[in-house]
Amino acid sequence: MKTNHLNSIILFLLGFGLFMFTRYSTFLPGIHVMLLIAPIFILRFIRTQPLGRGILLTLLGFLLAFNISLWGLFQFDNASFAKYFSLIRSSMLAIVWFIPFMVDRLIYPKFKNHKKLLATLIFPIINTALLFLITYEGPFDDGSGTTNSFGYSYGSLAFMQVRSLFGIWILIFVHSWLYGIVNYFWENNFNWEKIKRLVIIYPSVLTLIFVFGLIKINFLKKAERKTVKIAAIVLFPEDGQPVKMSTFFNSKKISPFNKTISRIESMIQAASKNKAKIVSFQEYTILITQEEENNLKTILEGFAKENNVYLSMTYAFYEEKGKGENKQLLISPEGKIELEYTKRYLLGIGSYGESGMFRKGEEKIQSLETPYGKIALSICRDAGFPKFMRQAAKVGVDIMLSPSYDWPKSHSAWYSTCAVENGFSFVRPTYNGYSYAADYNGKELVHMKSDDTKDGIMYADVPTQSIATLYSMIGDLFGWLNVFGILLLMFYSTKKRFIASQKIST
Repeated sequence: MKTNHLNSIILFLLGFGLFMFTRYSTFLPGIHVMLLIAPIFILRFIRTQPLGRGILLTLLGFLLAFNISLWGLFQFDNASFAKYFSLIRSSMLAIVWFIPFMVDRLIYPKFKNHKKLLATLIFPIINTALLFLITYEGPFDDGSGTTNSFGYSYGSLAFMQVRSLFGIWILIFVHSWLYGIVNYFWENNFNWEKIKRLVIIYPSVLTLIFVFGLIKINFLKKAERKTVKIAAIVLFPEDGQPVKMSTFFNSKKISPFNKTISRIESMIQAASKNKAKIVSFQEYTILITQEEENNLKTILEGFAKENNVYLSMTYAFYEEKGKGENKQLLISPEGKIELEYTKRYLLGIGSYGESGMFRKGEEKIQSLETPYGKIALSICRDAGFPKFMRQAAKVGVDIMLSPSYDWPKSHSAWYSTCAVENGFSFVRPTYNGYSYAADYNGKELVHMKSDDTKDGIMYADVPTQSIATLYSMIGDLFGWLNVFGILLLMFYSTKKRFIASQKIST
């Protein structure tokens, strides 16, 4: 076997083999640092292959990596639908990741002989611009997995603070720049004279980002912020076995009304006795028919008034023929429903999953001014869409209540990055996973794992004031700058090709 063929095989196996560990799955551990390593080999692989073969094999590599690592992650009662959903979802994610590598392979050869700094910036501009455009409105994103995974590779709260300036797009750029720099080193055989400036520049940028984060966390905060005690409540099954989300969709499972209401009442009473002023329940706390909804609202209004709490209750109702709704109420201590929010970003494909069972809500964040700051509502994966969450910062939201029903089980405070970007505190009561509260810097205040709690109640003293962030004011400007950058790259590469063809013809 020729040496160059052997090198190609090694690069392919290393790149896509390691990339599988960037995903959380049922049989592979998610190792965040792999997102810093795996794409380096993938980029090297596609750049060293003939154009057609490199593009096809890279697409195949991503399809294999996603479908193998994520196989069986989403479990449904209908086995054939589970396979269909897993295949479609994983393949969509694979294509999203593949497109920037393909575009780089088409454009990079026109620039690789230019100044070293420009050569290293080609892939970060392409990757940031295309991921921004592809996932901007969310159709290809799962609300976290495509872009948000870039926020966790360093495992550093200080490093994540740069999202408060430019959103997730700055971290995608910084990660991608590493891939471009290492590949530039590789192309130049790690010649010190050619790489020494970049060896200084890139670590300096990382240091500046880290120092900014340390300053923001430790010094740029108002003196002695007021807090409010919030109870995040999860109704775990009495037999200890979590119910698959798909059970709701396949059989329109209804909660035992009186029994569930009794449990809800006792947990609100317990939270109130422990001086909680805000009580927030998980997603799908109770599932009902539409005919029961008015009765449920009346009962919940009474619970809030009797216990003198702001009550956040998330439930779902089914309609006999049409679609129902996955909703969250915010009820005042006076027993009045102040906010009535319907989940915006449903999980599913077409007529399958949530999107087949429930109506999509308005793309509008609702909020209420209270003695404990301005409170807003969202549900589960709603928090994974930056444009949607930024609405809350624009109206000065101080606390975001975002209950969830996690399937598969969650293991970390994944969505706390929206608190970093928008400067509000974030509370997430979670069924089958990781409940937590985070402050305006995304710092975890307290958490509760579903396997480790007895009563299902988590208490957190949460700041009642938000902080201003640059990202909430300028939005996705950094993402659009990269779009402008990729347009310039495409124009320049097309111009060079045109000039070359003119020389040949003459």
